[in-house]
Amino acid sequence: MQEWLDGAEWNGWDEQKFREEFMEEIKARIFRMEMYKIVIPMFLTASILAILANLVVIAALRSAKVIRTATVVLILSLTFSDIWTSIVVSLSLLYNSYMPIVLEADVNPCISLTLELLRTGGMISATLHLLLIALHHFVGIARPQTPRSAGQDRRALFACLIAWIAPFSVLLFLSLGIKGQGYWNCQHVDFYHSRLFRLFVSFLLVAIFLLITSFYICLLVKLRANRKRFSNKNESIHGQRKSSLEKNRREMRTTVTAILICASFFLGWAPAAILFALTCEDCGVLLDRKSFRAIFLLSCLQLAFILLKSFLNPLIYSLRVPDVDTQVRLFRRKLQNSFGGTFIRLRNPPTVEL
Repeated sequence: MQEWLDGAEWNGWDEQKFREEFMEEIKARIFRMEMYKIVIPMFLTASILAILANLVVIAALRSAKVIRTATVVLILSLTFSDIWTSIVVSLSLLYNSYMPIVLEADVNPCISLTLELLRTGGMISATLHLLLIALHHFVGIARPQTPRSAGQDRRALFACLIAWIAPFSVLLFLSLGIKGQGYWNCQHVDFYHSRLFRLFVSFLLVAIFLLITSFYICLLVKLRANRKRFSNKNESIHGQRKSSLEKNRREMRTTVTAILICASFFLGWAPAAILFALTCEDCGVLLDRKSFRAIFLLSCLQLAFILLKSFLNPLIYSLRVPDVDTQVRLFRRKLQNSFGGTFIRLRNPPTVEL
């Protein structure tokens, strides 16, 4: 660098510009180093707590031997998605941010690329899970005449596997399909930072959320119409009318619960998707060296929303899904009584209805 500086023919403006950019780079590095020492441990702690909260839901359901249905499969897979997100976010913070900036350690660019692809794939996979839940509710409520076959849980499991495998397979194909980039040369990942790729991912997420929204709008309209019809209908048998109203209330509660879960995911991933789209190399946004504070603030904001989403989902399950709340309470009592050697056994385990 010094030989290049000595050999360069400076004019006053170029040298001044270089010095200003160099000082901005030093300021940005010092700022990130000081902030990362404080912020990253906080995010790592929050990630661990989010993982534990979601593990409690999974352990409670499995320990109680809840009957496996399509709904249970979707809940468990969605919960694993939250755990996956928290783990990948933690590893990415450690390897891509804390180690090179705070510890000033060399990192493998291929590992850094892998973590970024895993985080992006997890974001798409979680959104596909929400689409599966919306479709499951739409078929089960809007078309109740459809029979529930014994293999419904297996089909739900197969759909969840596709939701997990497809995004990562496409990202792996992209990282291997361009010569001189991706895993062929991890120093060059222009495809990942290109406007086309980032806008495509963002528009894909928006399209899926719009489709989910349309499903639930149709369901809410239908459920409200059914409730009005059941309330006004003078049925000959009072028990049938009461049963219809009770079924409608359960379906309405199910739909509202799913909408809350979708809202938490939208709250968690919307800032990340927006920042993902804005920070492409050829987008011309937040590329100035003086924008490092704004980028840091937006990055912290989107990480906070992602982790908040991971905390909200177990809370929604416990407050809105009675059977999940029952299993969590029993699981907590089992942990308390296990020290005395006494376990509470649940007889006739219920079927979870989301």
